[in-house]
Amino acid sequence: MKLLTPKSDFVFKKLFTADTDILTDLINSVLELPENLRIRSVEVRNPHILPEEIRQKFIVLDILVTDESGQNYGMEMQVRRYAYYPKRALYYLSRIYSAQLESGEDYEKLKPVTGIHFLDYDMFPDVNNFHFRFEMKDIRYPEISLTDDMALHIIELPKAEKIINPADPGNSLKEWLHFFNHAHEEDNNMRTACKNPAIRKAFDRLETLSADETVRHLARMREEALRNERSELFYAENKGRKEGKQENALKTAENLLLMGVLTPEQIAQATGLSTEEIRKLQK
Repeated sequence: MKLLTPKSDFVFKKLFTADTDILTDLINSVLELPENLRIRSVEVRNPHILPEEIRQKFIVLDILVTDESGQNYGMEMQVRRYAYYPKRALYYLSRIYSAQLESGEDYEKLKPVTGIHFLDYDMFPDVNNFHFRFEMKDIRYPEISLTDDMALHIIELPKAEKIINPADPGNSLKEWLHFFNHAHEEDNNMRTACKNPAIRKAFDRLETLSADETVRHLARMREEALRNERSELFYAENKGRKEGKQENALKTAENLLLMGVLTPEQIAQATGLSTEEIRKLQK
């Protein structure tokens, strides 16, 4: 039986909301906290996936988590490249942060919020690293932090694949990233080679999910929705480019007509417009 890929946002959420032990280990692996500061337990605040969320395009299947100290985490597997992704990521974090307070409550009650986003594309292709952490620090004095209440981890899975050598002894995060990139290709050796018992447990859980025909059907539905979304975005981008070229060609033709040097036929050849379009501009 072929395992489902945990890089599917649907499978990612099903996998990690069903077992908070592996979710806790993943968060600790990303944060790389010392043993005495590691998170011991977490609670998932949005474990359910509604049927309309699977079929609906342009929706994020994120995981909202609170640890035992009350700190909050927004986690997601992002398989789509958006031009406005940084703005959306900041908006989601800000919304989690502000939602902690009711009207009139003291700001001191606010707990830190950390975003952990796994991207199935390279956002910073020119940088030879796959793990980025953004915080609110002074640009001239990075040792000065305005607040520790908001941070965003961005982890690029394709670049991690290029940088990480599976044969080298790695840390827990590297093992998790190898799991995300290759779990669906699992052979008998991959699971036993993991040093982290939480990842071996994740393999077992993924195998259970993959054996469930309902889950496999929903995973296919989600992939189809994302495929349609990608097609719509591609069409919209191409349409925008064509409309932009048409507008530029019309402006060029208008300028050439004002100069009165070229014939309509010559302007049509120079701009790619039809002679009929040029004659309409003359009128």
